[in-house]
Amino acid sequence: MDGVIANLQGVCDLADKYDALVMVDDSHAVGFVGENGRGSHEYCDVMGRVDIITGTLGKALGGASGGYTAARKEVVEWLRQRSRPYLFSNSLAPAIVAASIKVLEMVEEGADLRRSPVG
Repeated sequence: MDGVIANLQGVCDLADKYDALVMVDDSHAVGFVGENGRGSHEYCDVMGRVDIITGTLGKALGGASGGYTAARKEVVEWLRQRSRPYLFSNSLAPAIVAASIKVLEMVEEGADLRRSPVG
């Protein structure tokens, strides 16, 4: 939360060496960090080397509630079966889903929108 970005190149190199998975919580970076706003893994040029990316829809992406986990299908399926918070939670409200989709569309619009001053 202080703006320091992890050395993901080094982390991914260690994961390769020891056959480990890499998980990044990008709650504060998605939408702002990286050339296309994809987050720390884009900024550090390790896209495709991070196994699990988690984030919230309530921080950098504008204040909606909920969150997400992005990973290979097998990992997501395993988490769905084993994650107690997921098993005992409710679906997001349609209005929150719509707001989240809209903010992701805005991120895709490009760097100009991310770099323009607020106000």
